[in-house]
Amino acid sequence: MRGNKLLAFTGMASVLLYDPAMAQTSATSGTHTQEATPPSDAVDTGVADIVVTAQRQASTTQRTPATIDVLDASDLTSRGVGSLNDALGTVAGVFIQANNKGANVNIRGVGTGLDAAAGDPGVNTNADGVYLRQASTIVSGLYDIDRIEVLKGPQGTLYGRNATGGAVNILTADPTFDFGFRGSVTVGNYSLIRTDAALNVPVSETLAVRAAFGSESHDGYYSTGQDDADRNAARVKLLWQPSPSLRLLAGISFAHDGGVGPGSILATESEGSRNATVNHLPAGQLDQKFLTTFANLEWDAGPVRVTFIPTYSHFKYDYLGTNTGFYSKQRVREKQVTSELRFSSPNASPVNWVAGLYFYGTNSSNYSNLLDDDVINDQPDLKTRSYAGFADATVPLTRTLRVIGGVRYTKDTKRQENTYVIGGGRTIGPLNGELKSDAFNFRLGGQLDLSPAIMAYVTYATGYKAGGFLPDEPGYNTFKPERLRSIEGGVKSRLFGNRLQLNVAAFYYNYDNYQVSTLGVAHYGGLSALVFNSQGRTKIYGAEFQAIYRPTTSDQIELNLSPMRSKFGTFIIPATPVSPSTDVTGKTLPSAPGLSGSFAYEHKWQLANGQVAARAQSYFSTSYWAEFSHASNSHRPGYTRTDLNLTYSDADDRWSIGAFVKNIENSWIVTLKANTQVGDYALQPPRTYGLTFTLRN
Repeated sequence: MRGNKLLAFTGMASVLLYDPAMAQTSATSGTHTQEATPPSDAVDTGVADIVVTAQRQASTTQRTPATIDVLDASDLTSRGVGSLNDALGTVAGVFIQANNKGANVNIRGVGTGLDAAAGDPGVNTNADGVYLRQASTIVSGLYDIDRIEVLKGPQGTLYGRNATGGAVNILTADPTFDFGFRGSVTVGNYSLIRTDAALNVPVSETLAVRAAFGSESHDGYYSTGQDDADRNAARVKLLWQPSPSLRLLAGISFAHDGGVGPGSILATESEGSRNATVNHLPAGQLDQKFLTTFANLEWDAGPVRVTFIPTYSHFKYDYLGTNTGFYSKQRVREKQVTSELRFSSPNASPVNWVAGLYFYGTNSSNYSNLLDDDVINDQPDLKTRSYAGFADATVPLTRTLRVIGGVRYTKDTKRQENTYVIGGGRTIGPLNGELKSDAFNFRLGGQLDLSPAIMAYVTYATGYKAGGFLPDEPGYNTFKPERLRSIEGGVKSRLFGNRLQLNVAAFYYNYDNYQVSTLGVAHYGGLSALVFNSQGRTKIYGAEFQAIYRPTTSDQIELNLSPMRSKFGTFIIPATPVSPSTDVTGKTLPSAPGLSGSFAYEHKWQLANGQVAARAQSYFSTSYWAEFSHASNSHRPGYTRTDLNLTYSDADDRWSIGAFVKNIENSWIVTLKANTQVGDYALQPPRTYGLTFTLRN
């Protein structure tokens, strides 16, 4: 009923947004209405179009029937952003949830609190088409970025398994056939030094190369020196385009993260404290390496476009130190291969369609040794194989009405061999087993052009998140796949001569076997990463409000709001030999505040020899739960986080210098409350500030 009320609200909003003066038949060719052309006096003051590929084909955000946030590279640089978790930390409806190895992206209350050893993330995160499953890659550095696309809501048809919360696409800059270079250096408090550089060289009329490098180092944000940075990364991309119809992009990248590594503080510490404690010295030693190779072949064969995207990645993680209250040795090794073959409609086709095949495979091992507790979880041989076929189409029925439809079939197989768990005076193993599951997901909806600049849409979609193995004794060492049904409706509009962009959406999710994860005492008696499935249906519903207003060529105002409600259905966490059962039925989901949002104002001053741009952005959140069982100390108050930046650019935009302050309030923002006896908090960074100098050609 509440979901129906939200959709009714969306329909009412579409009526209120309808502009009779703009209700005219589009004069463009074909059946797809284009963005309304603003009047000549508004060309320079209008809100700019942003082209995205979030739905596997190029489209503007205003023509895409989904809620999308796009983060621009120049904006990220001026804000002093150096990692994905930092970039997403101010997006309404998105919560960065820390864990013992890094962080996971949580969108609209959907995500997970543990690393990949305890299951897959709920948000599909990709960098240039390479799927990032490991939580520690989310906190690694960004460099030479083109844009970041945040696609909210389940994406089971186009992105498949483990996209129940949405998708995040990191797009780095591609080679071009113009010589150029850019570089930036950032210095700041906590001894921050960050570099970001790229060189683009056209080798011939058909061949271009782009090389990029990034690094970051800063002292730790905790008293122990933990939560520091010591990272270096490099990437080379090669573009070969022998004809307008054939394009091959290939690349290789390598990243290394070192330093002390992640940390946490006791939940009983006073508000604002960053006084961490460690069991042994050194506080931590991190050694993480991530190698990726990828390619993207695009061939326009006339009636059909063919795209082939193979990727390979090799991930190594070693850590020794104290985190979430435990002194431990952690080791991960993972090799991942993906391949996607897509066939799609030509750009000018009246029917937009895409179909393809997908393969995902990993061979991994996870080792965790809690050195003071005599607990070992050793999973030396884990394999995942996933196959999928999919198709999606947008079909015009009239010049203003289009039908959306898509299907995807996924088949998963997970295997474990020679798993051992040691703890509580017992040794269990070797554990072997195989899990098989499949899912048939679909989406169905429609788009209606209320005018050339106002589009309404509604979609019904299903999603699927894979199950898996846990390091526990037989009978308790597996968890089920998560499945959902969702409905979203919205209106996207450009009003007042293209000066105002106003988008409103409402959504309703209904989950079966909703997965929650925690660190707790397993049935064999030792501590382990645990995952539980709800018995009843979990519900999440809410709305999205996005507004951009450009009253002049020099001013821009932005407002984003994401109200949300969530509730577990029947959900009883089973008892273990040392802990009673826990009933979380009806409780609010973790990392799901009732309201989050952001407000920003930007102004530009044109000078005789350049330009000064100032921006203030404040993110806010109401109170939220940092842990799913609502344990002691897990309820957190609301907060604000305000970022300021001021940048001067020369008249030719060849160089710029800027100053930034992030989290000016020095807010104490908890991103994880570990479900242990006392509990530990992981925190967002404190107030940071610095200067960035950029040179470009």
